[in-house]
Amino acid sequence: MRFIEFLDQRFCNSQEIREINHRGISAGFDGFREVWELDYLYEHFEADIHEIIEETGYVDSDLKDEFDNEETLRMKLVWFAVSTYCLSRTDALVEVKDQGV
Repeated sequence: MRFIEFLDQRFCNSQEIREINHRGISAGFDGFREVWELDYLYEHFEADIHEIIEETGYVDSDLKDEFDNEETLRMKLVWFAVSTYCLSRTDALVEVKDQGV
């Protein structure tokens, strides 16, 4: 399973996606709160997470200097990828709504 597929299954509630876009993922959403949860996601989807981040124009070296340890960096990379996903889903929801579907 790819990270996007995992996120598609996890985020079936459009209101939750909107909340993440409004409040930020670090505000605390199930499956993305605990360090062990974020570490698990990073371990299983590392390549996909980096691909999502690179598609935004960032590279790890842009983000690496901002964090004092590897654990914090990994946590932020997962959050960044999830936030990017939620933003793209919100954009897709708006397009569907505008098309009257």
